[in-house]
Amino acid sequence: MKRIETKLDIDTSLQKNILACLPCPADKACFFDIETTGLSPQISSLYLIGAAYVKDDSFYLTQWFADDYISEKEILSSFAEFSSAFCTFVHYNGATFDVPYLEKKYISHKLFSPFGGRESLDIYRLVKKKKNLFKTPDMKLQTMEKLLCFQRNDQFTGKDCIELYTEFMQKKFFRDEKAELLKNNLLLHNHDDLVGTLFCTQLLTYSVYTPVSPVWRKENEILHIQDSAALPYPVSGRYEKDGVFFSFHEHQIALQIPLYKGTLYHFFKDYKNYFYLPEEDMAVHKSVGTYVDAAHREKATASNCYVKKTGTFFPLPKKFSAPELPHFKKTRRDSVSYLYIEDEKPIPLTKKILADYINRLLS
Repeated sequence: MKRIETKLDIDTSLQKNILACLPCPADKACFFDIETTGLSPQISSLYLIGAAYVKDDSFYLTQWFADDYISEKEILSSFAEFSSAFCTFVHYNGATFDVPYLEKKYISHKLFSPFGGRESLDIYRLVKKKKNLFKTPDMKLQTMEKLLCFQRNDQFTGKDCIELYTEFMQKKFFRDEKAELLKNNLLLHNHDDLVGTLFCTQLLTYSVYTPVSPVWRKENEILHIQDSAALPYPVSGRYEKDGVFFSFHEHQIALQIPLYKGTLYHFFKDYKNYFYLPEEDMAVHKSVGTYVDAAHREKATASNCYVKKTGTFFPLPKKFSAPELPHFKKTRRDSVSYLYIEDEKPIPLTKKILADYINRLLS
């Protein structure tokens, strides 16, 4: 087995874009890609694993290459040890092939798999839901690389590389000087696959939203939110989810959220600690309710343990939670929650709530 270490030549501004798109700490992300002699782990061999990672504010590449037919177990073991320093594996469509292939290889060699208990971030699976944004014939790695202006030096396909590797082993056995050229072509293919994956990390901008300087305004019971986004490729598209319209246009993201006007209820979960006051139609905590005449109070139930408000409300996506703010509902069992908006006060949206809210829609 040969282990090759390389510093990747990536423009500083591009590197910042890539790192800004990662939903995990940059120094805890391990980008990886594999090369094999076939699709089935039972009847094919793993001959190359490449891993890109951040060190000292730069990207580096480590490659484990099998220059013989007996290095597979050593490569697997070395990659597992190396990747133990990371908490998230990042790949492009690796959930379909790379990860299950490696896991079966770890089992067959009776080795501990490095994927257990760690996050796996498949860029392809996250961005394919937005495929109509890009107007491309498909979402293969090399297609999306071109969209992001990455020019490969490698001219071979994965299928071509199987033949190249077979030829390399033959040339190496006969000590043919062309063996080194073939090896370099195989390493280059893996190198470009990983650099292409780094470029495609920018596509997460369309699936993972980080607020820049959002602004909002109310107009005709609709809340309009706009923000700039560091989009690597200007796109246009409009979507609807849970009654909310959101769109990308050039380098902007915009939302139109219909507001609800009326009376809603905030239900307390620990109803056994509350009294219900029928005359006021509201619940109060027992620490306060004990001072109310017993004739004007009763034990609260789950259905009447609430306080109500009348006004304008901001709808939340289903199963979304902003625990720092009280939620209101039309009924206790309603799946949609709302945030109360006071007419004369700023809208109660922090950047974190807004980011969580939009990411819920994008997901």
